Amino acid sequence: RLSRRRDTKAMSPPDADTSAGLSEVDLERSLKASGVGDKAASSYAVPIVDLSNPDETAVSDALWDAATTVGFFTVVGHGIEQESIDAQFGASREFFAQDLAVKEAASPFEAALNSGFEHMKQVRPSTGLPDVKESLQVTARADAMSGRWPPKPAGFEARTRAFMEKSHALAARILTLLEPRACPGNAPGTLADAHTLWGPDGQCTLRHLHYPPMSAEHAASLPPGSWRAGAHTDWCCVTLLFQRVGEFGLECAANPRHGATEWAPVDPVPGGVAVNVGDMLSRWSDGRLLSNLHRVRMPKPKPGEGEVPVRYSLAFFMQADKSAMIQCTEQPPITAGDYILGRIRSNFEK
Repeated sequence: RLSRRRDTKAMSPPDADTSAGLSEVDLERSLKASGVGDKAASSYAVPIVDLSNPDETAVSDALWDAATTVGFFTVVGHGIEQESIDAQFGASREFFAQDLAVKEAASPFEAALNSGFEHMKQVRPSTGLPDVKESLQVTARADAMSGRWPPKPAGFEARTRAFMEKSHALAARILTLLEPRACPGNAPGTLADAHTLWGPDGQCTLRHLHYPPMSAEHAASLPPGSWRAGAHTDWCCVTLLFQRVGEFGLECAANPRHGATEWAPVDPVPGGVAVNVGDMLSRWSDGRLLSNLHRVRMPKPKPGEGEVPVRYSLAFFMQADKSAMIQCTEQPPITAGDYILGRIRSNFEK
């Protein structure tokens, strides 16, 4: 195992730069001009895969089918206790309930570290507007959270570290099941081994997301074309998205490189975790898997209440270590650190 890890870690070649990933950014920008990013959702089904099935081959086949068709899928029987998920959501709600100035002081945002609290700072290339949300990002690298662990709620750091361990294990299992067909040239376990927690190169991130409630008047005053999260692909290998039952808005679509793009809701499933392929795995797999578009729609006010309802979610991004080398046949090799830095700059630097 250790020899395989050394094989995946290196320096980017001299001509590599942090413009990597710009093809994906250009794709997102094209959605604004084409109108695809604003297209209404239809109702095709997002697959559900039961990971508790003892037939590993059947599970692998189901994951591959889901990942290569819709691209978004929900896993159940994944082994993360609902109590643990609920506790992390509780901690998230308690943090976001504080005043804005308190949150900003408790966990200052630093784009270069991909860590800390941000309030409506992320501008999607697909909209040119800030997402109507706030988030607290915890990146599992030795230095990334220094001075950024919030003192409230009590026990937040220990709880979050434990939750990230469970999320990491689930994401590693999914990568291992996809790897033989996605990256047939890899030694078994290469993808999972490239992702670690709390080392000097770690890039895996847990993002606590809060889409605040607002009055109908406030919602109407937002710039035209505002979304809770504009259409985008993720930067990572795979994303685990934890949702709360009864809180809607997430929608997905096949990558436009497939041809026609139809949007579908990814509604919360009791006991389920939504999963999608990210840009990093798309590159690593030479396009055998494509990262898929998703967005969070601004819901209509609740009937009789006149208020846009709240939404919380937790997104675990399985991002390879900074020094892990993404090697494929169709594009030049690049370290995962350089790849992610290019994507951060496209979203947070003006």
